[in-house]
Order: sequence, then structure tokens, then C-alpha cells
Amino acid sequence: MSNNFSKSVGFEPSEEYPLGYKYLSDKEKKYYKIMNAKSGVLYIYSPPGFAKSAITRNIAKKLGAQYFDIRLSMVDETDVGLFPMIDDIIINGETKKVLHHVVPDWAYLANEKLTIIHFEELNRSSSSVRNAALQILLEREIGTFFKFNDNVLMCASGNLGEDDGTDVEEFDAALNNRIIQLEHELPFTEWYENYAKEFICPTIVDFLKNHGEYYWKKTDNKSKNKAYATPRSWTFLSDYIWVNFGKNKYTTRYDNDGNVILDIDGTPKQFRNFPSPIVWLNDIKQIGHGYIGVSNVRFFKYCEDILKISIDHILNDYDSIENEIKSFSRDKKSELLQSMKERKVSKLNIDQINNLLKFLNTISDDECVGYLLYVLDHEFVTDLNIKKNSIEDFENSKKIQNFLADPILDKYRNVIWGYVDDDKPAPLLKK
Repeated sequence: MSNNFSKSVGFEPSEEYPLGYKYLSDKEKKYYKIMNAKSGVLYIYSPPGFAKSAITRNIAKKLGAQYFDIRLSMVDETDVGLFPMIDDIIINGETKKVLHHVVPDWAYLANEKLTIIHFEELNRSSSSVRNAALQILLEREIGTFFKFNDNVLMCASGNLGEDDGTDVEEFDAALNNRIIQLEHELPFTEWYENYAKEFICPTIVDFLKNHGEYYWKKTDNKSKNKAYATPRSWTFLSDYIWVNFGKNKYTTRYDNDGNVILDIDGTPKQFRNFPSPIVWLNDIKQIGHGYIGVSNVRFFKYCEDILKISIDHILNDYDSIENEIKSFSRDKKSELLQSMKERKVSKLNIDQINNLLKFLNTISDDECVGYLLYVLDHEFVTDLNIKKNSIEDFENSKKIQNFLADPILDKYRNVIWGYVDDDKPAPLLKK
């Protein structure tokens, strides 16, 4: 309701926001605005591996800002501005020895242009390091004389503690009242839209789409191998595949209308070019558990399965693999049907449509109905029925009508009929 209200009265972002602000996601905008207020300190917390540093780094990238990542659990107080130095100063004509703090280089560099400074693992650092970092975060200064400019944005992050198996220090009441504490969540859909669909191996993405329980799966406490699956560890595994087998190659991709997907600057967007699982699967069998722990067993089996049968095999060679398909589990059929949702019925030839119909006749009624309604929503109603602008549009529309009206789908007719508006033409449902 608040978003609609804001739009209705014409609220707009501040004209002082950087140009890249419009490219931020809703969550990124929320974090940016808290940092930009410079009143209190943004503190985000989550289990390890949920992209706390990645999202702040991404904000900086979109804004064209510098990004300084200071991991407090790995430094001492001298790294955050508490390195002591004795110097001489003259007071009333007399030379006096004084102690002051040496300002680190990153602080001077931060003052030169728009910068985000992220103090990570605030609640895992020693008390002296934490206190030094807090002076910077809360007072925006180092020592007595160095002040940070307004172009410097700051935030901190931490882990949950007992809930995620990390050793952390509890904040006292005074500090809790001076930091803006937000739980940082990263559901799969958000990870996919903002990162994974561009950078993560498609085989990993498809696996997690169909087996969401492995997106974040902790290991058994009795296991010797303590590695476990998180968005970060899946990213590490994907990087292993790409660097060692993709040869760091990139490729362009196309949208549903056949147009090259463009980047923010209008140039063709470059996506990582991942090879088939057949190239890297033997490696994953041997080292995958070091990245994602026990989840590697299920991921490896998934890769073996998709190497045997894919949606392309079904569309192009159904009859020769019919017996294998009939023996598939419901989960495996669901995975194949999910892959089909990324295709368009209107782009299939007659033989492929017939093979698709045969496959649909082997899956459960509820999943078949769900897929047919998906086709109605995303192809017939949205893509074609609204814009019959050409002969090609008309032919594609007719192809989908014939597909939905095939006798194999007769048992779902009442359900489809109930979905379609009363004023829809009958040919959509009948041969």
C-alpha cells in the first residue's frame, strides 16, 4: 500500500542520489538509503554464505563507487586506525612529545570519491578491533583530526552465533540502540534473479530450482566433513567448473523475442559459458563434497540423470526412450517439465508437439494441469492472444490452440474450461 501511495502523490528519489540508484534492487535501495542517512549504522546479519558482502559490493558497482571490504576477524586494531605514533609538536614555543594515530591509506582514498566501507564480522572481532571500528562507524572519524567526508557510506555485518555455529560476541544495550539491525535474507528466487542466472552454472541452478532443500543444507554434526551447501559454496563450486572447464569464456544470450540481452551501458551482456556436465562430472564426484558437503551426493546423481535424458531427448526421440521415461520418479518428471516451461510450444514442430503430448500423458494429473495453465498464461493469453499483429502470430496462436485441444488432454478439459473466460472462443478447447 505504501508503494502505491508514494507513486500516487509523486514521490521521487532524491535528485542527489547517484545515477546508478535506479539500477538497484528493492533490497539494495533499502540498504543504500540507510547508509546514505548517516544516522545510526546499518548492520545486517545472517548465517555465513548468504552474500552479505556481495550485496554491498553490488550496490557500490551499480553506483560507480569504490568498495572497501574490511574483515574485522582477520585484522588487528592497527589496521583500522589505532596504530600509535609519537611525534613532536610545538606548544607555547616548547617542543612536546605527543601520541596520535596513523590514518590508514584506505581512509584517505575513501574521501576522494563516492565510497562504501563495509566492516564485516563485527561481532566476531576482538574487543579492541571492534571498538576501533565502532569509532569509525558511529563517529565517522579516526583519532582526533581525521574526519570522513559525506561521500563515504558505511555499514557493518555479522553472523547469528549459536544458530549458525559461529562464535560471536553479544552487543550491549547501548550499542544495540545505535545500530540499525536488519536480518539479511537471500531466498533462492532473489539469488537467482540478481546473481545466479548470470554467473552460476545452469546445471546447478536447475538442480536447486527442483531441489530447493539443498540451497542451504547444513551437514550432520557427526560427519567428519563439515562443509555444507550455501549460496556462497554453490558459487565456489560453479567458479571451479567455469575456470577449469569453461576456460573463462563468455557468451551472449537472447530474450524470448530473439533480441540480444543488453547490459546497463547498452552493450551485449556477457554471460559465463559453461560446458556440459559430461565434461566436469568426474571432478565433481571427487571434490564436490569439499564445497557442498553431503549435498554433493544428490547433486552428482542429478547430473548423471540429466546426462541420460533431457527435455531435448523427449521432444526429439520420445519413442526410443519411452520405457525409461515411464520408470522415472515424479521428481525427475517434474524436473523435465520445469525445463519445458523455459521453451515455447509455438516454437516446436509438429513431431515435437506430439512427443510432448506423449510425455504429458505419463505425468501426474495435477502437474499436467499446472503446465497447461502455464501455457495458457504465458503463451496464449500473454504472448499471442493479446498481440495478433502478424501472420506468424496468428499461426503460433493456432498451433497452441491445436495443442491444447488434442484428445490426449481431454481428461483435463473441464479444468481448462473453468480457467478460460466465458467469452473466449471455443476453438481454444475443442478440435
